[in-house]
Amino acid sequence: VMLAGEMEVSTMARRVVSMLFMDIAGFSSLCERIVTDQLMQLTQEYLQAMCEVIVASKGTLDKFIGDCIMALWNAPRSIMNHKRAAVGAALDMQSRLLQLHRGW
Repeated sequence: VMLAGEMEVSTMARRVVSMLFMDIAGFSSLCERIVTDQLMQLTQEYLQAMCEVIVASKGTLDKFIGDCIMALWNAPRSIMNHKRAAVGAALDMQSRLLQLHRGW
């Protein structure tokens, strides 16, 4: 079985991956303080910006869990220095979040 022509599912193998979980500190209290439309806009901007960083670092977005983002490196595609890529992405995500804060 082939998915998008990239990976043969029947031959999946174990491999070491780097994983990242990131969420918005104080998200629950933020939900109580602002109106729904504003919350949706902020959340969308945040998720979009963080996903752009993940993709730029050759990471794979695994899922959203509420305001949490789960991403991994070295699967399904092999990435040399995946640990460095994941840490670099985390640092870039922090920088990008500071930029977002200035605009909010």
